[in-house]
Amino acid sequence: MLNYHELTMNEPRDSPARRKQFLVIATIMIVMTLHAGLNAGVLETLAIDGSGTFPGGDFVYKPMMKDYAASTGTLRTVAADLGIAEEGAGNLITEGGVPLDTADLLYSVLLDDESLMPGGKTRFASGALLSGGKAGQDMKNALLEANDDITKEDGSHSKDVKYEVGKLPKVAAAVAQHPFTAGAWSAILQSYKILPHFKEYAKTHGEKGKSPVVIATCSAAQKMCTYYMPLAKRDKFFMGKPITEEYAKEFNNSSWLQQWGIDFGSMDGGLTIGGINLRNVFKGIMKAVGLGGSSGKTSDEL
Repeated sequence: MLNYHELTMNEPRDSPARRKQFLVIATIMIVMTLHAGLNAGVLETLAIDGSGTFPGGDFVYKPMMKDYAASTGTLRTVAADLGIAEEGAGNLITEGGVPLDTADLLYSVLLDDESLMPGGKTRFASGALLSGGKAGQDMKNALLEANDDITKEDGSHSKDVKYEVGKLPKVAAAVAQHPFTAGAWSAILQSYKILPHFKEYAKTHGEKGKSPVVIATCSAAQKMCTYYMPLAKRDKFFMGKPITEEYAKEFNNSSWLQQWGIDFGSMDGGLTIGGINLRNVFKGIMKAVGLGGSSGKTSDEL
């Protein structure tokens, strides 16, 4: 069977048919991009409620140093280690093997102010916030047992980072909700809309002289993220690691390339900006428009 490209392969490059094809494809891509942005909440207002509470609890997590966009992929790794993407795994909704309803179980603690760090050097901790009882202990054991399969730690991918155990305090917190799609738009809005709003709120409501820590728990099934900004005991959320103000001193003499997070040969190869591998971004775009090949297991991170 002949396809459209075979039928038009002998046409001049500047033929009307080719120009129309380009315009149609470009229009579809623009409409898809705008639609994705609207679904991700580009036009949504962010209302911060200062009377909330972060629940606290035992936190089994992977400590990461990457752009915050990678936190979604890290949580997919945690979900897979918990087995919640498998059939019959409780009441969690699954689609294509990817857990969709993980709110109030899987959290990412975004530790650093992005404006104080070079690109890709921000730290976050992604994992499971566990309640007491047998169910919580079983999940904790499952995650720690996954460490046995990691023989050589490599911080470029969450699957190669071992779990740690910490304790997050129950504290008063500013709380906000925002639409979530688990896609690129959600990552962009998190960094350029949500976190700046909390940073501004912290100037008058947070702990004086301290950059805010923001905690996110998201559900693709509910299409919503809940964000918490602790209003007290901020330093406890670093779980023994250097606080932001101390950590930032390591980069006082960074080059401009390091400040922008530009690396031409690290991680999985190719150009990375802000700790994000552009090759993987391209693969994700191609997959999103149906040109990504098979639907088999792929990398879960940028």
